[in-house]
Amino acid sequence: MLMMVTQLYYHWRYFALLLNFRSSPSYPQVPVSVVVAANNEAKNLHTLITSVLEQDYPIFELIIVNDRSTDHSSSILNELKTKDARLKVIEVTELAKGWNGKKQALQLGIESAQYVIILLTDADCIPSSNQWINKMASCFGPETDFVLGFSPYQNKKGLLNQFIQFETLFTAIQYLSFAIKGQPYMGVGRNLAYRKSVFQKYSFSGYEDKMGGDDDLFVNAHAYGLNTMICIGHASHMESIPKLTWKEYFIQKIRHLSVGKSYQKKDQTRLGIFALSSLIGWIMLILAVFMGMKLTLILVIFSIRSLSFYAIFIRSGQKLNVNLAFWALPFFDLCFNLYYPILGLVALLAKKVKWS
Repeated sequence: MLMMVTQLYYHWRYFALLLNFRSSPSYPQVPVSVVVAANNEAKNLHTLITSVLEQDYPIFELIIVNDRSTDHSSSILNELKTKDARLKVIEVTELAKGWNGKKQALQLGIESAQYVIILLTDADCIPSSNQWINKMASCFGPETDFVLGFSPYQNKKGLLNQFIQFETLFTAIQYLSFAIKGQPYMGVGRNLAYRKSVFQKYSFSGYEDKMGGDDDLFVNAHAYGLNTMICIGHASHMESIPKLTWKEYFIQKIRHLSVGKSYQKKDQTRLGIFALSSLIGWIMLILAVFMGMKLTLILVIFSIRSLSFYAIFIRSGQKLNVNLAFWALPFFDLCFNLYYPILGLVALLAKKVKWS
């Protein structure tokens, strides 16, 4: 019973807020610096750069930081920068001692930015529309320092892609709804904006050597209710290329999860209570089915929890334009709750994961 109460509390105190969220007010346009750290992204650079430079926005620049790439990224960038003065290229040849490669690249890119708003994305991303910059930048009011965007993955065939869609939507429901509640704890670097002045004040100090955290740890440390907005309209989305093998996906998730141990304790506690209550619910159901322990009662309790969760999940998916086989939710729900603690433990013990 405690499990159900805990789950319903999170569902309706937090997650349901996303369903009723309306677009943020549109503030006057301000100049924007789009910053991208790229490592061996030759296959993606042309598409990204073209799509960003086609954005319908009056004043912006695109800064690509080419971090020690060994492919033909440099030749592509040198060719493209001669065609548009808004494209700036920074070549990184050496990694400074005590720095993670991506963080050093972003640090150099942001330091060289000439405009007050920094908009981040990755080299393997494509804007959903030519209004991406406009939508994200228009959320910056006088008190706004952070704007959290949504970055879905492209749809592909297969079970892996469907699971990626599930996990991405689930993560988005959590960090977006917590931000609406006034408790932001993370953002995704594929679609994240903040004021340059905030970065100049704090930078990546204290975790510049960590594999991840250029997005979520920075938000976790410096974002709060009054200085954070979310932007979730489809025109503001930044689509990303998904991993195509389970091995690649697990490596990516380990990299993402490894920074969770550096979240503020209050955020670790809130997220941990929800995850634990969900896991306990599934364990109780499995034990009830195979051992006959109060099967009817547990089925009723678990059904109430599941109907509540799936109703919010489906409507959130529709709101965020996520293409997911919703009939498979129970299967993905079970798999996620079983694999997440295991992968989280691996991430906790992981010492070094290469960025790419």
